[in-house]
Order: sequence, then C-alpha cells, then structure tokens
Amino acid sequence: MIAATTPLLLALGLFTASTLDAQSLSLELRGGGLAGTTTFEMAGAPNAEHLLIIALEEMQTPTPFGFDLDVAPTFLANSFGLPGFYGFLDGSGAATASLSFPAIPLFEDVLFSFQAVTRDNGVFDVSNLVRLTPQLVGTFAATIDAPAVPIAGGGHAIAPDGSLLFVGGSGPIAQRYVTNLEEWSTAGASFGVGLLSQTIGLNDGRVLFTGGIDVTTGQPTSAAAVYDPATQQTTTLAMGIARAGHGAALLGDGRVLITGGFETLTLTDLTTAFAGLRASTEIFDPATDTFASGPAMLEPRALHTSSSLANGDVLVAGGLSLLPIVNVPTVSATAYRFSPGSGSFGLPALMSAGRLMHSAIGLSDGRVLLAGGLSLDFTTFLTSGNLADIVVGTRDDCEVFGTGAFGLGGFTQVPGLQQGRAGAALATLPGGGALIAGGFELGIDLTTGTLQFAATESADIFHSSNDTLSPTGSMANPRMLATAVNLPDETVLVVGGGPLDSEVYQPE
Repeated sequence: MIAATTPLLLALGLFTASTLDAQSLSLELRGGGLAGTTTFEMAGAPNAEHLLIIALEEMQTPTPFGFDLDVAPTFLANSFGLPGFYGFLDGSGAATASLSFPAIPLFEDVLFSFQAVTRDNGVFDVSNLVRLTPQLVGTFAATIDAPAVPIAGGGHAIAPDGSLLFVGGSGPIAQRYVTNLEEWSTAGASFGVGLLSQTIGLNDGRVLFTGGIDVTTGQPTSAAAVYDPATQQTTTLAMGIARAGHGAALLGDGRVLITGGFETLTLTDLTTAFAGLRASTEIFDPATDTFASGPAMLEPRALHTSSSLANGDVLVAGGLSLLPIVNVPTVSATAYRFSPGSGSFGLPALMSAGRLMHSAIGLSDGRVLLAGGLSLDFTTFLTSGNLADIVVGTRDDCEVFGTGAFGLGGFTQVPGLQQGRAGAALATLPGGGALIAGGFELGIDLTTGTLQFAATESADIFHSSNDTLSPTGSMANPRMLATAVNLPDETVLVVGGGPLDSEVYQPE
C-alpha cells in the first residue's frame, strides 16, 4: 500500500471513492507521429470524472482505493496539466485528450505508457494499458515485440477482444497481436496453408482458406478450411478441384468467388505447367460452408488478382494465361468483372500491359489499385524450350481501375515506382491512397536457368488525389509476399515475407 503522502494519493485525492468497478473503461489512441498530434479516446460511464496518466515506466502500483495501476506514478502530477488529460466524460461516456511531440529523433527511442482512471458516484474504474512509441511520419519502425513463429502468407481476423489473430501463415499455429501493447503471442491451433493459397475474411468474422501447394506432395490441393476466431475452431472442407495460384474475393452478397489457378503444376517442365491452368470457377457459400461450380472464365489464368468492388462485383485481372484457340502461353492484359446478380462475367477491360503476381487493393474512393507485377515474353522459349530464353521483367508501374461510362470501367496507367516490384504488400492509408511496400524483382540465372528472387525493403505511396506515386521510408528488412494490415491507430503493420520481426508504418 502506498503511503498517504505520496504524489499518487495526493493527485488521486481529487477522487474520493470507496469501491472499484469491473473494468468497463477503455482507452485507445490514434496517430503517434512526431510533429503530429496523438489523440487518446476514452469510453466509460457518462459524465464520469477522468484522469489520463502518462508514464515512462510500467510497474504494478497499488493505490489506497483498492485497485492497482500498471504504470509508475512518477509523472502523475504532470498529467493534470496536459490538454484533455483531466476532466469529465461527456453524456455518452466519451472524452478525448491530445499530445504533440516535436520532430526530434530522440523521442523515437522512448516508450510512453498510458492508463486512464475514472470516478463515477464514488466508484473507480481503470482502463487498459496503452503503449506509444513515437516515430517520424513516413517511416517504418520495429514493433516492441516480434512474432514467435515466422509468418508466410495466410490471413488475419479480429478476435472477440479486439486483438488481431494471424492464421494460416505459421503452419497450424495461430498468433495474436495486441495493437495497444505491440505484443505478440501464440493463440492456439489454426490451419496451415501452403504456397499460392488464398485466405479471405468472411462477413461473419470467420476466415476461409483455399488451396495452395500441398507440402507433402508438392502439388496443388483441393483442401479448404474455415477458421472461427471466436471459438478458435477450424472446420476442414474441400473445393471441387485442386487449385494453386488461384484468385479469391468476397462478393457483395457475402459469398466468395474462387477463380482459375493451377490444377497441376510441374515447375521443371513449363509446357506441362501451362496445361494445368484452369478457367473454371467455384463459389463458396458461408451459410452452408459449401462450394458450388461457377461459370467458366473466357481464358484460363493463374497468379492473377481478384478484387471486391464497391457495388458487390469482383474484378479478376491479369495473371499467367493461354491465348484462346491457339493455347499459346501469355501474360494476360485483360480484366473481367463478375456480377453476383447475373452470375456471369462481363466484357473485358484492357490494361496497359500484361502482369502477373501483381498486388491489388480496393481504394477508399471505390477504385482498385494494381501495383507492379511480372512480365514474361515466351516467344523464343516456345521454340527452344530453354528457360533462359524467357524474357523476364518486373514492372515498375501501377494501374488504377475505375468504373466508366455505362458501368464498363477501364484502367489508367500510373508510372513511377522506385523499382520493379512483384508480390508487394498493400494497405490503404488515411485520407485515401495506399502504401506499397517490399516485394521482389525476378531474374533468371543464364548459366543455370534457375529463377532468382531479389526481395526489396523500399516502399512507395500511391496518392489517389492525383494518381501519382512517390517514395517513402524503407523497411528495416527486405520482404517479399509480406502481409500489410491497417491498425486501429491509423498505422500499418507489415509482417512476414522473410524476416521474423514486424514493422509499423507511420503515415505521412
């Protein structure tokens, strides 16, 4: 128990209370950029008296009022003088406080901890702990903690407690990330996915896994599963055929469209690999957890993107394909919109150039951004059969798809990536636009004929206000096929793609 003469008791003496309420007070923050404003949001009992405490040290601190704090009381008195840190919640039980840090790199090495306390009719309530590691805007910084197991692919879901569950990419192990604490932990069993699989979040909060390369056979698999983050239970399913490098996207009615992919794949013989391309589709219904055959696409394709549109349609774009009738391999420059209402694909839209293994994301203005990707010229290879004769390129441009006249839609090319990048991580940014981080450049060793993947740590920003690209800060480590997730504090978490650690991007 702390003596009655300590600063903690003197400060909290403003609250005269007798009991402690079960925790209902919540504390969240937004921002955290140096030279910017960090906003703290408190939610608790209407009209309750509140104090937001700032600390540089975390420790269990008993109080005379029957509760413990998770922060040291060293700067308790200072909290009363900060904007909005002391006052009253409004009639709906909400209050905000703000804190600004100058753009001094010294603050990047400081960990600030925050906790709120309220008093309502003689009852105390204590919030969750929140940590802040300020960083310069336009930069990446390592999270306080790192995943225990490497993450390669898979997806994420929101757990009932608001934490993020990363599933599929660490084999059968699920991993939890608590945003406010920047902490990782293991979280039970999940479903392990192979390379070239797809992971989609469903409207009911569950996660759907489909296909990929089976780790035991080295071939595409028809295996599928649904993971429920609320119960942490996995239900195993199966698609109609094996698929790897296929597309998957959520339709406006909550179902999932599965498109194309390889049904068989032999990397040592590309001619055979092309024969494994499929034009078929399947539709997953989350109401029954079943797959049903969908309409065939006009051309087979794999390593393409499938993106949900604002009107509930799905845009299927690019990928490795075969020219109709002649069955000559090519990199597709076409895109088609699937309508769940009509159950069919519409007329094609043409991109400026073909691309595969590009990344795609829906923007806040309803358009779709396609970033980077690979280009392959098979002309000489089809005659020689020599892998070294495939002309490989990694694209350093983007395309934006928007709905045009009569709802047909079209693409606008956006040049200017710092370097060619395929398999980049994408995330939307506050106010529009997107972060394009990492990825790889592909080459062929002319001596051995083997593919060479060069991962990159650089990143670019797509500005949706004027459809331009500009460089931003680089990650600490190169990452290819990494995962980018928008966090509640408006930053972006980037994880996987090679390195074990995770990084957070602070938007400009």
